[in-house]
Amino acid sequence: MNQKYLKEELKKYGFFYLEGQIPERQARQFLTVKKLTQRENLVFIPKKEVCFERILSKHTSLYIEGLERYSDSGVYLGYSYDFYKATYLFNSQSSRLKIYGTQLSAKELLYLVKGFPFLIITKE
Repeated sequence: MNQKYLKEELKKYGFFYLEGQIPERQARQFLTVKKLTQRENLVFIPKKEVCFERILSKHTSLYIEGLERYSDSGVYLGYSYDFYKATYLFNSQSSRLKIYGTQLSAKELLYLVKGFPFLIITKE
């Protein structure tokens, strides 16, 4: 399941999408390959860390963080996702945290999200 599909599915449940910076390691690898191959049109595109947020109230939100995974040999394995609810009351540290899943695949994540009956699917 690709990132674009996941983004569209989560949008239906009221999540909005945030993208992080490209990790320095990937940027260096990308530029090295580009230089060695002397090609501008590489198929490889550096991935970014992602976060989805669904605001539930003034202080509480559901969060999904997508983190890249690599094998021990450095082979890119795709994203794994952490899914949790956090409440922030008086400062930037969460005062309440409930974890629904860690290191989930996209398929596992969507299964969990669809299990929340209060997340109304928005009509397009």
